[in-house]
Amino acid sequence: MNNYANLYRLHEVDFADNSVADFELVRAYWERQRGDVFAPPWVAFDLMDLPPRLLPKCVVVDIPATGGPIRYRFFGSAIAASHGFELTGKTSDEIESKPLREHIVQQYRMIVEARRPRLFTSEIYVKHGVPKRDFLYRLPLSNDGETVTGVVSFEHQFDAIII
Repeated sequence: MNNYANLYRLHEVDFADNSVADFELVRAYWERQRGDVFAPPWVAFDLMDLPPRLLPKCVVVDIPATGGPIRYRFFGSAIAASHGFELTGKTSDEIESKPLREHIVQQYRMIVEARRPRLFTSEIYVKHGVPKRDFLYRLPLSNDGETVTGVVSFEHQFDAIII
């Protein structure tokens, strides 16, 4: 993994421009589970209710109220394989590359501030300096009904590698 700070790019995409059918499934499920609140609690968002093909592309994090490091509750196997590391049970502080860590944590902060789902394209360099571009759909979770206490994310990996 390299540490080229300027090689980590993030662009928000309007959900109307979403081209990933699975994100539509996730969005519909999230909307059903949240009901009349801004975000569903973690206990209502059951990953087993989603198609099994989505689990390897999923990440669930806990957002600490104290502003400390993000804790990874679940880190899908496809994401671990493409990034070259596994984070289940670990924190964001354990991401070795500081620019990559900041790139990822920034996205979670954006969800906390917005209190709504957001769709991004992300350009990063992963294991062995391989460049890649992904669609990321990040959705807030709230155990207290007032603050974002977690985020569930789904990743769609593009076939083409960026250069």
